[in-house]
Parts: sequence; structure tokens; C-alpha cells
Amino acid sequence: MPESLSEEYSFDVLADVLDTMRLRGTIFFRSKLAAPWGMSLDSSGMPRFHIALSGMCFVGAKQYQPVNVDEMDIVMLPNGKEHWIADQPGRELVPSQHASEACELGRPLFQVGRITNQLMCGLVRFDTQMTHPILDTFPDILHLSNIDHRESIWLTVMSINTEIEKSGGLSGRIIDKLTELLILQILSRYVSQNEQTSGFLAALGDRRILHALTLIHQQPAYNWTLTSLGAQSGMSRATIVRHFETSIGLSPIAYLVNWRLVKAYNLIKYSTASIDEIAETVGFKTARTLSKAFQRRYGVTPNNLRRGK
Repeated sequence: MPESLSEEYSFDVLADVLDTMRLRGTIFFRSKLAAPWGMSLDSSGMPRFHIALSGMCFVGAKQYQPVNVDEMDIVMLPNGKEHWIADQPGRELVPSQHASEACELGRPLFQVGRITNQLMCGLVRFDTQMTHPILDTFPDILHLSNIDHRESIWLTVMSINTEIEKSGGLSGRIIDKLTELLILQILSRYVSQNEQTSGFLAALGDRRILHALTLIHQQPAYNWTLTSLGAQSGMSRATIVRHFETSIGLSPIAYLVNWRLVKAYNLIKYSTASIDEIAETVGFKTARTLSKAFQRRYGVTPNNLRRGK
């Protein structure tokens, strides 16, 4: 039998998903700004976020009313959609890339007049081949407000800001690692403060489903069955299937197989472990069994993926 889990479920499923998908954070813009100012951001396919270090501003996207962003608010667009950010709606917009390049050259834009804002913007990168149900469950615009300066999320923001000041640049090992931590904190805070979530995020808020997910993520190689998962999570076979399909859109066993393949993809592409070792690690009986399932899912064999073909 697998190891039992504590009541507190110390294993973080959300963190495990994001880490396995190779989530990486980058700060691409930070500057003090004098109104009027405004920037446009093209669709990127990657999540982006904006932090109002000081002053209030607005973030807008097509088909949405502009979001009023107060000082110390954080706005994330998880789907990377085209949007804009400005001190007021209706401003003339400069492409954010131009504004970022101007800062790098030591000639920041929007400096004429009284400084009204300080803004920090970041980008989230991940390996898009490792699809997971979590990618479909975040809203187009995620807004965190009423953040206290003593909260860990804001302390992380301030640590990033301090490191940027010290280094004189927007990137570096410490800054990037802190940014990855900040992204996890943003998403975790959103999940904990929003009861009206759906999909995988709703599953994280269901104690029994979270328990089952924790078992799968902590011990993916174990020979889980509906009976064993249900028994350890306090649900019957029928109940655990119904809850998984309702919240995640997959049966527990389908989710388990999907997660094993995601873990395998990560290890094949980013580690030097043999295919036999990876198969054992993620729960496939043989390398041959893993290879067949892997090719059906990703359209490439493990060996060809590793060789970059």
C-alpha cells in the first residue's frame, strides 16, 4: 500500500503541476511612469501579469470592461490574450516591447511631468506540449486586490523589486526564481479566494478530490484503482468517478494515465534518465508500454523526442 497522507495534505498539487510543466517566470518591464501613459500587448499565448507598485491604472482587453487596478493590485491574463494597460482608458498606446527596449537603453518612456505610477510586468513560460486540465480553467483576466503589505505574496514582490534595484537588470537567477514563486502565489491566492472556480481549480477546492489528486501526484507509479483511490479518499467508486468527471472532465484513471504521460514527457525531454527508469518512475510496466502510450499521445516516440526529432 502507498504511504498515507496527513490531514493537512502538505503535498502541493498545484505546485507539482506547474513545476512539471516547466513553468518559468520573467520580468520584462519595470518603470516609474508619468501620466499620460499607455501600452499595448499583443497576444502571446503565454500568461502575463502586471503589478501596480504605486498609483492606480487600468487594464483592458477586447470584450471586457477595463479593470480598475488600485495600488498593490496584481492582474494576470492567464491565456496571454491581447490587452492594454494605461493610467486611464482611451490613452494613446505604445507597444510594450518598445517601452521595455527604451528602459533597457536607459531612455525610459513616459517620464515628462509628475511621476504617477510605478509598474512591474512579467511573463510566464511553460512547455506547451505538456497539456493539463489546469490550462483551461483560469479566467481570461485574474484580478487580485486588497493585498496587505505583510502578506507573503507582497513580500515576494518587494524582494523582486529589491533584486532588480541591486542588479540593475530585469533578469538573473534570483529574480527569475522569485518570479516563479510569485506566479505560484498568485494562482494559489486566486484559488483560495474564489469559490466560483470551475474545472481543475474547483477540484482543488473539493477536499475529497484534492485528497485523491494528492495521492496520484505524490505516488504516480503506484498501481491505483478506482477502489483504492476511492477508499483512501472517502468515496465509493461511483462517487469518485462522478466528481472527477464533473470537475476535471476525466475519470480518475484517465487523469492518472494523463499525468503519468506528462511526467514522462518532462523526464524524457529534460533529464538523462533511461526510458526504462522513466517508465518505472511514472508507473508504466515496461519501456515498451510507455513508448506506445507516449506515441499515441504526443505523436512522437520517447527516443525521437529526446533526439529533438
